[in-house]
Amino acid sequence: MEKEPEQQKTRRIAGVHFSKASKIERYLAGNIELSLHDFVVIKGDHGEVVGQVVTLPRDEPASSVATNIKPILRKATNTDIDKYHQDMEKALEAYDLCEKKILERDLYMKLVDVSFEDNKAIFFFFAEERVDFRALVKDLASSLHMRIEMRQIGARDEAKAIGSMGPCGIVCCCETYLQEFKPISITMAKNQGLSPNPAKLTGMCGKLKCCLNYENETYLNERKDLPPIGAKVKIKEGDGIITNLDILKHLCSVRVDNEDGYEEVRCKCSDCQVLSKPRGSQKKTKEKEKVREEKETKKDEKLEG
Repeated sequence: MEKEPEQQKTRRIAGVHFSKASKIERYLAGNIELSLHDFVVIKGDHGEVVGQVVTLPRDEPASSVATNIKPILRKATNTDIDKYHQDMEKALEAYDLCEKKILERDLYMKLVDVSFEDNKAIFFFFAEERVDFRALVKDLASSLHMRIEMRQIGARDEAKAIGSMGPCGIVCCCETYLQEFKPISITMAKNQGLSPNPAKLTGMCGKLKCCLNYENETYLNERKDLPPIGAKVKIKEGDGIITNLDILKHLCSVRVDNEDGYEEVRCKCSDCQVLSKPRGSQKKTKEKEKVREEKETKKDEKLEG
């Protein structure tokens, strides 16, 4: 049997977006040579659409790529790019018009971005609650003479559209390559031994940082064989209670009582003989915290999906 050609085993996938507020979509790059921020042409539902490359093409197993994924038709020509910029100018005019109508109708919503796709204008907005924008849509359709779509987005999408730098010193991940927002909870910070300090854990969007998810699984795996904080252990200095863990280094701090009061001993987790683990009440408290965090996460992420 003839061996399957190597090029059929993988697919080159690039990330493209059509406006700052829109999601990063995946497309087949084929053999097209692409650089970051290149303009490309995609076949839309009602014609060709110009987008911008935000993640470079990379090979992925063909089995993991959706069968209905669309291809990039070509790199945009000067004519395509000129039309794109003309649409951007129209979008700015539509943005000003929409803001004016929002104020006139006293709607509790914040306009974030406008884009033209497939002969329709898409208005991205942020709002804490649901908004009845039917009258606004009529106003916009009457003035712009085209189909109008309103898309309510979440705080993370808003930050992505506005653009910002993270405390790490680089452009926020949501603006460069994240294709979807995964639920983030304070438990992820606790899993990694991070202090639950809102100022340090909150991103530019006001939500917990997306990067808390990046190493969460690694920390969970590393913690599996380590004694938990609060466990009573025996070490060469005596019996004590684990007060802190250095998860990646497999080190722990043990509080050992002595004649002078107590001392903190730092040692390898493998040198600890566990005498007893924390009480079940602590486990119940953690379970309650988990349920509460899941509820809060679902509430926060309603608009992020």
